[in-house]
Amino acid sequence: MDAIRPRYERAPMTDLSTGCRGVVPLRARLAPWMSACLAEHAPHALLARYGSPLNVQSTVPFVAHMQALVDTGAARGLALTPFFARKANKCLSYVKAARDNGFGIDAASLAEVQQALDLGVPGTRIVCTAGVKPDALIALCVARDVTVIVDNDEELAQLSARAAGQGTVCRVGLRVAGFEHAGDTLHSRFGYHVDRLATLIERVLSDHADTLDLAGLQFHLGGYEHGQRASAIAGLLPALGVLAARRRETNRPTFMDIGGGIPMRYLAEPADWPAYLQAHGEALDGRRAPITYNNDALGRRATPTGGWSAPDAYPTGHDLVQADWMAAVLDTIHAGRPLHAHLAELGVTLCCEPGRSVLDDCGMTLARVVHVKTDTAGRHVAGVEMNRTQFRTGFAEVMFDPCLVAHPERAAGAPLEAYLTGTYCTESEFIFKRRFVFDQGLARGDTLVLANSAGYLVHFLESRSHQFELAANVFIDADGALVRDGIDG
Repeated sequence: MDAIRPRYERAPMTDLSTGCRGVVPLRARLAPWMSACLAEHAPHALLARYGSPLNVQSTVPFVAHMQALVDTGAARGLALTPFFARKANKCLSYVKAARDNGFGIDAASLAEVQQALDLGVPGTRIVCTAGVKPDALIALCVARDVTVIVDNDEELAQLSARAAGQGTVCRVGLRVAGFEHAGDTLHSRFGYHVDRLATLIERVLSDHADTLDLAGLQFHLGGYEHGQRASAIAGLLPALGVLAARRRETNRPTFMDIGGGIPMRYLAEPADWPAYLQAHGEALDGRRAPITYNNDALGRRATPTGGWSAPDAYPTGHDLVQADWMAAVLDTIHAGRPLHAHLAELGVTLCCEPGRSVLDDCGMTLARVVHVKTDTAGRHVAGVEMNRTQFRTGFAEVMFDPCLVAHPERAAGAPLEAYLTGTYCTESEFIFKRRFVFDQGLARGDTLVLANSAGYLVHFLESRSHQFELAANVFIDADGALVRDGIDG
């Protein structure tokens, strides 16, 4: 193991941001522990030991973000239990941290449920939200007392039959959708329509009384607007009140689960976001030189008013984030009182399933620059020893800038503009389609630093195409040593 003693009070290294920046900057936030790690341990040596790319992570920010959500509820008289959305990062270290600090796990597959159980997370602190639930997953959840969020009648029937066959009762929640917000319906392919909820609750309580324990209601909305969450909670209050009253008769608790989608901010300067959108729009209009490869629109479309739609990207400049966002949801006034007062009066436990937002500041990805060349149009392109699935979700682009650590044996070079490409043998293989400026040049052996990569970016789409090895995952432990995560085998 490599000893690293990060000084968490240290300010970020200034030379990292000057080593690489977008032609139109989208400056990334870099946690102090990351800067300290890079200052005290040569990135090129880490890559020599573990391979490229390498994910370096810490659970300390994770625990702090999860606890902040708990505290936000407690400050309003609510019991709030966050369930970590495991799909956001596959590493077992986060599961252990959730286990040790009393948090829950949101599992979306058989493997995720089994791994949490194997690590000692009680079934009562696991919620299964899988969009498709095969027989083996249902059997495991029923056998190990895992709460299952039910999406449709076939799942209800399968869970009830499995529980009857095992002579037990399965705890379930109903996923609900179709809420009204600002005059529009929030449609979804998941869950039951809220208009059917009252009848559905009565049917479950009567038809499956011996096999299913209907313990709560759940929703998960797309997007990040806190007002939509508030509208959904308000829309569920009548049914939640009926269910909670029924369960109080037998002294059983009730939950409301508001899912995930809690926003976070990647940018050090939120003002970079509108500035970039304006500059990119001007490039697409032909009013300035392109700032993306082949003037790529990054999923933007021309609008009838002559502008451009938002890019197909996570909006990295959010202002209202994490626990403050949750506070804004709970403090929304409904029927003359804040929502948290309604929920406290019902005596329900509030649950949520954060992923990306609680992994803020938890990880960075290091990757080795292998070559710098020009393409047939004379544009500089740098080959990086990683592929685009190792730093990507389903969006078209990641909208914050990488940093650069030059190899210690090379001298500063002339400023250079270049695109960053990956290892797959396709014309579309770009780590970013945005162009970057390297103020002190760029050369073989330099290390690209992708800050704040732990949430979804490194694991959600990662692939072993071409038989490349997957990235190693290491964590800084309490003693300051680097430890390989158990998920790597």
